[in-house]
Amino acid sequence: MHPTTRSILLRSVLFALLVVAGSEASKRSLVAAGAAKPMNVWKVDDVRAGMKGYGRTVMKGTKIETFQAEVLGVLKNTSPGRDLILCRLSGLDLEKTGVIAGMSGSPVYIEEKLLGAVAYAWAYGKEPIAGITPFTQMHSCVELFERRDLAEQAKPARVGLRQPLRIGNNSFESVTVSQTQDDPEARGKEELWLTPLQTPLAATGFTAHSLKLLRSHTRNLGMVPMQGGGASAKIVESEKDVPLQPGGPLAVTLIRGDFDLSGIGTVTHIEGNRVYGWGHPFMSLGACEFPLMTGYIHTVYPRQTVSFKMGSPLKTVGVINADVSTGIAGWLDRKPDMLPMRMTVSRQGEAEPRTFNVELVRQRSLMPSLVFTALTNSVDMEGDLPDEMTADLRIRIEIEGKEPVIVQDVFSGFAGGRAPSALYSQVGAIVGLLTQNPYKPLRITRIDCETTIYPTRRTAEVESIELNSDVYEPGDTVKATVYLRPYKGERERVTIALKLPRDLPEGSYTAALCDDVSAIRSELRDNPLLSNPQTAEQILEAVQKQTKAQRTNLVMRIPRGATGVAFTGQALPDLPRGMVQIMSTSRRTGTQTISSSLVARKKTEWVIQGLETVKFTVTKNKKVLTAN
Repeated sequence: MHPTTRSILLRSVLFALLVVAGSEASKRSLVAAGAAKPMNVWKVDDVRAGMKGYGRTVMKGTKIETFQAEVLGVLKNTSPGRDLILCRLSGLDLEKTGVIAGMSGSPVYIEEKLLGAVAYAWAYGKEPIAGITPFTQMHSCVELFERRDLAEQAKPARVGLRQPLRIGNNSFESVTVSQTQDDPEARGKEELWLTPLQTPLAATGFTAHSLKLLRSHTRNLGMVPMQGGGASAKIVESEKDVPLQPGGPLAVTLIRGDFDLSGIGTVTHIEGNRVYGWGHPFMSLGACEFPLMTGYIHTVYPRQTVSFKMGSPLKTVGVINADVSTGIAGWLDRKPDMLPMRMTVSRQGEAEPRTFNVELVRQRSLMPSLVFTALTNSVDMEGDLPDEMTADLRIRIEIEGKEPVIVQDVFSGFAGGRAPSALYSQVGAIVGLLTQNPYKPLRITRIDCETTIYPTRRTAEVESIELNSDVYEPGDTVKATVYLRPYKGERERVTIALKLPRDLPEGSYTAALCDDVSAIRSELRDNPLLSNPQTAEQILEAVQKQTKAQRTNLVMRIPRGATGVAFTGQALPDLPRGMVQIMSTSRRTGTQTISSSLVARKKTEWVIQGLETVKFTVTKNKKVLTAN
């Protein structure tokens, strides 16, 4: 059995055993882990319709207020190993706003015993009907770092009720529970349909354009990105020592510094240094490492579907280390490991560049998007960009124990609105390749980026090519005259030369004149160890090679065909042609050919675009061939 399969199977068996053991085992695990005492936590099987209690949450500032809760029923097996307690909430104007996004995690108590966390809402209903995640199951899943199968999560579960439930003028015999926050099937249906509360994502210091891009990236993650002004210096100072406590705001930060991005929810329970919250996942990441912060609620923003709290993070007090199907959990008095990033943006004609410093969470699946988001926002802060522009980009990605990856290039030929994607999408892709490779973790220690913007377009199209001859001997120099058409300019003539090797085999060849990025991509495709790397070192080599491309280089590239082989992760790049043929046709499994090219580069003042090719012949009897 594969080790990964065995690990997944073992985790599934452990989780199944926990569910079978029932509530008593859950209570015993609470005591063993030093969590809440058994008499202070409700077992799901002891909960009955009609029970009444109260909940705690913050509607403004940091003041914890109380709302009322009445149990309407218990929904068993809403998903494997999961139950949900259906409650009607009241007080704090919830009758008008409905259950509020940002209340996620608000603890509900009956007879001073913890029932669980507000986590689900009836988005299109007329009453504040909430789904409460039992705390016993929050604790159990957190301790196992249980991670749901996303395909399984997406299936709504319809659960029948023992007795019909009357809400207003309607009677319901079942409740449908979805694991997706914005389930389109729930819209317009005369059913009692519960979905997880969305997570307000407070974006402080982000432009409208960056926020729009962020919404497109988080649409399917159950988040509501919104522009936030951040807590004022006066609020930060006055509230800096407010302790984290059940019912208080709990912020989970993705980006912090000169601009911030944080999810806002509520603390469910604290036992010692262990903190539980939200009652539903943040992003279902399992093990994670996010800054755990106190928060401040500015106001509640009412909406027709689900209203949400507008809040800001205040102070880092620990680390969130678990993001599972029943909530999030973390530890107080621990420091998160963050990735520092510095961005400098300047525009031609402006005296002073603008510099931004942020820190990003090191979650592997999020880092590429977060790096792209931070870079995009830094250039968006410059306001409207020119319709035609050129940008110089210099990026240094430092890697622990390795040579840094350096990008130093010029970009042009795009309108200002497309600048972020054109400039920074490759940076996000590089970060993804380095951090998400399956072979060996590559730890990025720092990223520095400098962007200079010019209000002009500096591109030139390759129009045509002329060679100084159609026939060459091995050892001759191929000289090409390339005609370029600069943007809104007159045609320019550039020459480029490439000396042929003396041992170059006779035959017909093709010279391609193109930009450097296209040439490097062809070079990577020719080497199977770089186009399909099998080690972290090969991934890094491929990245280093690709980032050396200069868009202002005019390249002449002459493919030579197969000149080597690769097998068992090793490369033999320079072999006699006969040896390459023998090895590539042998029965040795996994043997692949390596192709090579003759390449010459010439620096220009433009960003080169387009590609043209021309054929020529190499022969040792050039005089005879040209005479004929």
